[in-house]
Amino acid sequence: MGAGWDGDKDRQEGDQHHPAPPQPAWRIRETPTPLPPFSPIKAGPLRPFPPLSPGGGGGRMRARELGALVTLGVLGALLGRGALGIPEVLGALGVLGVLWVLLALEVPGALRALLGLGALGVLEVLGVLEVLGVLGELGVLGALGVLGALLALLPPPAPAETFSAMLSVRGALGAERRLLRRLRSYLREENARLRRLRRFYEKVQVLHQDPEASVDNPLLAFSLIKRLHSDWLNIIYSDEATGNAQALHAGLREVEQELPGAEDLDGAARALMRLQDVYALSVKGLANGVFQRSGTDHPPLYSPGRRVSLSADDCFHVGKVAYDTGDYYHSITWLEEAVSLFRLSYGSWNPEDRSSLEDALDHLAFSYFMAGNISHALSLSREFLHYDPSNQRVTKNVAKYEKLLEMGTGVSARPLRRPNSTRLQSRDAYEELCQRPRGQPAPEQLLHLGCSYETNSSPYLLLQPAKKEMVRIRPYVALYHDFISDAEAETIKGLAGPWLQRSVVASGEKQQKAEYRISQSAWLKDTADPVVRALDRRIAAITGLDLRPPYAEYLQVVNYGLGGHYEPHFDHATSRKSPLYRMKSGNRIATVMIYLSAVEAGGSTAFIYANFSVPVVKNAALFWWNLRKNGNGDGDTLHAGCPVLAGDKWVANKWIHEHGQEFRRPCGADPGD
Repeated sequence: MGAGWDGDKDRQEGDQHHPAPPQPAWRIRETPTPLPPFSPIKAGPLRPFPPLSPGGGGGRMRARELGALVTLGVLGALLGRGALGIPEVLGALGVLGVLWVLLALEVPGALRALLGLGALGVLEVLGVLEVLGVLGELGVLGALGVLGALLALLPPPAPAETFSAMLSVRGALGAERRLLRRLRSYLREENARLRRLRRFYEKVQVLHQDPEASVDNPLLAFSLIKRLHSDWLNIIYSDEATGNAQALHAGLREVEQELPGAEDLDGAARALMRLQDVYALSVKGLANGVFQRSGTDHPPLYSPGRRVSLSADDCFHVGKVAYDTGDYYHSITWLEEAVSLFRLSYGSWNPEDRSSLEDALDHLAFSYFMAGNISHALSLSREFLHYDPSNQRVTKNVAKYEKLLEMGTGVSARPLRRPNSTRLQSRDAYEELCQRPRGQPAPEQLLHLGCSYETNSSPYLLLQPAKKEMVRIRPYVALYHDFISDAEAETIKGLAGPWLQRSVVASGEKQQKAEYRISQSAWLKDTADPVVRALDRRIAAITGLDLRPPYAEYLQVVNYGLGGHYEPHFDHATSRKSPLYRMKSGNRIATVMIYLSAVEAGGSTAFIYANFSVPVVKNAALFWWNLRKNGNGDGDTLHAGCPVLAGDKWVANKWIHEHGQEFRRPCGADPGD
């Protein structure tokens, strides 16, 4: 087992949801060619050129070139020395060619196999030094071939998952603290070096400004020659400067394995767009550190103690992530903000920035073109040429935009529609529930709801009854306050933390990661700790159900990530092909979800068809029946985890199965119940 189960009734048939693949790392002033998912304008040769990427995918191209050079170099050396005949070289070329093809196709194992080819260079050196004979070389070559094949079959390293759990995000703070210490040391050493450098400058400057300082003086002449021969070289090619830079680079290498990857950065950008959508946030407000809904006078949804704003480069990256996937609805809003911020700071430069006003204008112009607004694309391209008049590609685009407008194409831009990448049919209802302050029930429901102390006829609860709040009658949803203590919650989080992995969902008979579930999870057996065993007994007491194996699953502990959420789904299986039935204990009859932490904003549990939501209540447990008494799934239990707007959300799920509960929750007299 390993997942909540996708609510397939809430998605269009045939859906396949795969996370976006990592994108190549950027380089300064480079803008990779966009994906062309569609073109609203059938302009033929008048279609403008998208932003270019000089040497786009440079890392992979360098690897391919290296593969070609190593392959040809090694074979040439062996052939030249007579170690191999023509047939053997052709055979080896075929084998190495396969590896090179794997590399070109970006098979991760091929990159490691390529490292084995470097060892052939060592083999050649040994041959030149006559350490090995020809037969010995061939033997080593065969061993290296086997090793390379085995390396190629190794699985690729796990992709970065920093963004999918706040525990990982907090862990990244440690890496940055170590980098800060290295940078502080670098600045201290560099400041001392620059002070000495300034003293040298002032000493030489004084000599040039002193009319009495003449090279007729042999001492001055000697010092001039010495300075030009060695002193200036020592200043310019400073070993001290090199040593300081190398120490900084060494600090980076120490934490390199802990740094977020390209997938993390893109995942974080998509999280901001998700928060923008679900909570109807203003992009300009987000850029200024304000979590305010667009076009409303409502108070901010979240007011951090310290406001943190986004830079122009930050906004450009978010917009570019949308742009690269053909999502021009989001790319336009974020790139507009990037352009606005770049204009305000034009002429200044930050060493950490990887983009510029020209980059933002370029991408924004093409986004508007793809959205059908040619006149605005033309205006932005003309502004681009004001800063870079020699750019031939944009010059040609301007001519094409002008021609399209003369032809009357794209004069009126149609409104952009927000993409629905996960084909969520109940998106509007889901987002409206997430935006409710506390998911208040309708007035007619209040008469049937209340709070009570419950023992559920269990001796376990006689001395300390459960604090039960009825949240809903149909579907039956109850909230048990103070279900666990702070110490128990911390113990469970501590047990699960080292084992967290990206959460998956069921897709047919398989399980996979999905963009509509952003979190990491781990499973705890009741033998993991006495706290887990005690929690199982407590759950059994309040529910009256049998939790002995195999009637219940292990405790699943979940930590949500940046903007972490889980779109509408059912906990019970809606297909007999579900992996859930491999337990041979029937469907999931009930769910107990324990809130192990509080959050500052967002993160509610929304029941879509029942039209209510439950906010996060620290240490409380939410209980509901997934199946009706007749054994059919309860469609009103379609629920979702709203995105976490601010905070670190931890929950623990206990899923109880229908087998073993026949006498604890018997079928009702009414077949429709």
